[in-house]
Amino acid sequence: MTRMCRTALLLGLTIMLAQTSVFAQSSNANGWPNYSANRPWDAGSEPLSLSEATEAEADDDIPTDEDSTSSFSNDDSDPILWKGFLYGDRHFRNKPRPIGSPLYFEDPFINSDVRPFFIYHEFPRATALRGGRLMVYGLQVRIALTERLQFFATEDGYSDLEAPIIPSDEGWNDLAAGLKYAFYVDHEEDFIASAGVRWRLSNGDAGLLQGGTDEISTFITMYKGYGKWNFLADAVYRIPTDYRAGNAVFSWDAQVAYELFDDFFPLLEFHGLHYLTDGDRFPLNVGGLDYANIGSAGVAGHDVFWGGVGFRWNIADGIQLGSVYEFPLQSVEANDIFEQRVTTSLVFTF
Repeated sequence: MTRMCRTALLLGLTIMLAQTSVFAQSSNANGWPNYSANRPWDAGSEPLSLSEATEAEADDDIPTDEDSTSSFSNDDSDPILWKGFLYGDRHFRNKPRPIGSPLYFEDPFINSDVRPFFIYHEFPRATALRGGRLMVYGLQVRIALTERLQFFATEDGYSDLEAPIIPSDEGWNDLAAGLKYAFYVDHEEDFIASAGVRWRLSNGDAGLLQGGTDEISTFITMYKGYGKWNFLADAVYRIPTDYRAGNAVFSWDAQVAYELFDDFFPLLEFHGLHYLTDGDRFPLNVGGLDYANIGSAGVAGHDVFWGGVGFRWNIADGIQLGSVYEFPLQSVEANDIFEQRVTTSLVFTF
């Protein structure tokens, strides 16, 4: 009896399943909607978890690489008159600037900035000047004309000179201005190279060893960044318009800076200068170094080398403070008019 009941039960279930299958097939054949295909809990369409939904919404707010790059590009501000005017190339805006030898050590960057500077310089007693000191107060102005072209005025200001063989004097310095063009720029490699020309006028006070002759100087300058390391270098050829009143000079400068802390860069600087010709303005065996072109009669072939240790500090965006102590890299007696120097400058970048 029990076996018969089980057989009847199995037969009944088989008939019910067969009827269900036939009904489903006939429903699809008649165009009835297949609701199971739209059910989110079916295997073919798994629902998003709460965490996945939150991540998807957050992804909409995360800027892409293109968005991030554009926020630091040269196009982050509306052009003034034309692209690059005043703003220049903003990629290099907060890179460390030169400090020592500010009248000739030119960086390759194309930006608009204002740089007040102060130089305290001591002359060696063992040379023809027999000691003394020089103080220079200056203001440099640079204006980006495009992303690649810059106008600069790097020499002006006021000097105070004291030396035993020269009457003490104070007054205005020569003026110098020029143009600089960035002929190679690679933001991805953090590299820029520029070249330029500078015209120095002979309008300064003669009692300060200024005003001897006009001078034209050409230069090439470059910057390369390697992570926290920053390298600057330039080479300058100075040509007097009157070879009797001035000396032809070749000079070079280099700076190595490392970002030890955020926006703080300890640095080393190296400078070299070679007198190419004699003049006949002064019967001296020392020249004007990087301060003046005095046309000394006994300097051709002489070399001068000095170094510096200091820092650059980005106080705020677009504002740099820097100072360097400079010292001779050879005997003082053979180092022209250089015994020691302190140079301090501020940079306000537009």
